[in-house]
Amino acid sequence: MTAGPWVGALSGQVIGDYRLDACVGEGHFGLVFEAVHLGTGSRYAMKVLTPGNDAQAATEFDGEGELLCKLSGCTSVINWIESGSESLSVSVNGVAVPLPFKYHILAMASGALEELIVDPTRRQALPWGERLNHWRGAVKGVHQMHLNMVAHRDLKSSNCLLMVQKGNSEVRLADLGRSKDFANPPSLPEIEYISGRGDLRYAPPEHLWFQGGSTAADFRNADLYGLGSLLVELATGHPMTALAVGSWQDARSEGQRDFLSGHRRDLGTLRPRFSRAIEELGGELPPVIRHESIALLKQLCDPVPAQRQPRPPHGKRVAPDPGLAWLLRRADILGRRLNVSSRRPIYRSNKNAHRSAS
Repeated sequence: MTAGPWVGALSGQVIGDYRLDACVGEGHFGLVFEAVHLGTGSRYAMKVLTPGNDAQAATEFDGEGELLCKLSGCTSVINWIESGSESLSVSVNGVAVPLPFKYHILAMASGALEELIVDPTRRQALPWGERLNHWRGAVKGVHQMHLNMVAHRDLKSSNCLLMVQKGNSEVRLADLGRSKDFANPPSLPEIEYISGRGDLRYAPPEHLWFQGGSTAADFRNADLYGLGSLLVELATGHPMTALAVGSWQDARSEGQRDFLSGHRRDLGTLRPRFSRAIEELGGELPPVIRHESIALLKQLCDPVPAQRQPRPPHGKRVAPDPGLAWLLRRADILGRRLNVSSRRPIYRSNKNAHRSAS
């Protein structure tokens, strides 16, 4: 059965202590339903691994639950409630068949960041102050994950969920199916880390050109690229790789040929492409933060992974940052400058009104 028939088969069913209502999304491994707790009436999101997935998908689904549990104290990662499995009788071709279902219970979000920016009209109406706040929320989420020795590895606007609290929307990272606890040894074949996985429009260049890796530094640097790409999404509605590389299929083919021939391309030669794409999107950025934002994007989206890390001032020693405190500071600086700039016209107007009254 494909995802479509599973929606009808599962809607209204009871799994664990929850009744499944409407299907609200489809993930890497299955479906996401709005679920109602039978005892309290509270609403949650239930992520269900549908039968028919292979053993690797089941392993990764279990791994996602373990990581969500590990990160349950992180304020910018989606709240994990519980995980479990249950056998459910489902009608297949008119015959009731007992099938096993694994599930995660998560906090119910109001939507995804993607919904605010994919449509150009809606994106243009979103104030830049809010865009920066959402981006900072994603940076904070990755910061918290890295402090816990976990890399996200699949950063994009569709995986940034919005939680509305007291009228304010906060970003929380979700969809940890491809995340990695880098305190543990690699669990997949090395080629999976060299070439990357998932939607390659969002892939960092090292994955397209078969130069990824499985070390903690590799994972951290890939997440930095993902955060830079997310800021590009907030500005343009498109990820960085799609803008700079053009056809990821051609890049992938080129990288595969390099890999099979034993050739390792100098990723630094790609820098002009990325710099040009970033300069071109500058017109989408507020003038008051344009110069700094462009410089930051050139750092985060540098084709050479190691160049994405901050450089200490010349002659100074800086203690290693296990998280992303440095990037949170940069986000705060951008936010303050934008905020000060927005207040200046009001200040000048009040000042002129005071002079006229005098």
